Amino acid sequence: MLAAAELDNPITWALLIGWIMTVVLHEWAHGFVAYLGGDYTIKERGGLSLNPLQYVDPVMSLILPAIFLMMGGIPLPGGVTYVRRELLRSRGWQSAVAAAGPAMNFLLFLLLSLPFHQRVGLIDATMPAGDYKTWHIFLGALAQLQIIAALLNLIPIPPLDGFNIISPYLDEETRTKVTTPPIPLFSLVVLFLVLSNVPAVHDAMFYVKNRILVLLGFNYEARDMIRQCFNFAVAGRND
Repeated sequence: MLAAAELDNPITWALLIGWIMTVVLHEWAHGFVAYLGGDYTIKERGGLSLNPLQYVDPVMSLILPAIFLMMGGIPLPGGVTYVRRELLRSRGWQSAVAAAGPAMNFLLFLLLSLPFHQRVGLIDATMPAGDYKTWHIFLGALAQLQIIAALLNLIPIPPLDGFNIISPYLDEETRTKVTTPPIPLFSLVVLFLVLSNVPAVHDAMFYVKNRILVLLGFNYEARDMIRQCFNFAVAGRND
């Protein structure tokens, strides 16, 4: 996600469409847990819809993707689910609503990675990179994007889910101060700059991804194929 995108690559655009679909599922998860937690209005407000237009936000869906594109990244859009937090039964439910989005990304990561597992046998991860089929590249790249999204969203800065998980336990003055514009937008731009220019942070994220795959029993070939599929999709290379 942080590499310069090859925007004339058809797979990149397929990945963009796939990403939009997973953003919808991420936002739907927020809405579903909010509904369970007491926000009875969210269903009538469209918060349980699978329509991408329901979750379009000027900053997350338009402004930030444009900034990331100009800075050399993939213009991946985000979305927003509006929850009436005062209707949620407890601070625990508020945290659960925030955690539901990254949890959905992690679940999608597992499902998309599963075909590469040697015990599943659906994809032969020992094949040469030149023999990868389009659907291999799509699955691997989208899987890697899901774990990146989950890890990034858990960083505790506004307006990311990691901050929203802990925000119910902050005092009202602090919470209001750090969530008032332009601080959230500034925080995201700074985060993108750090991820793009500090290799240690970038590498740590991929290390966590690899450790998760190791714990799940993925062999080296499967892990490396997922990595190479991601590189093929976003930059047309497999280094």
